[in-house]
Amino acid sequence: MKTAYILQWISEQGENIITFLVDTHVVMEIELDRYNDNIAPVVKTYSLESLTKGFSKTNQIKIAVALDLAKNDLKS
Repeated sequence: MKTAYILQWISEQGENIITFLVDTHVVMEIELDRYNDNIAPVVKTYSLESLTKGFSKTNQIKIAVALDLAKNDLKS
């Protein structure tokens, strides 16, 4: 992993769900319990292509911006 950008942060009643773009091709979703540090985080990974299907325009723009930033990071 060379770069990561947060795409979405959802604060639910009992957990936080954070979605990251990792490098330029993987999306990682991490679910953290808000009240119990002893519960292991739930981690899911997706390909970028599979996740963008059906997203709203706003979320597609967020992904496009994060993807552009990640590509620039990988060049330097």
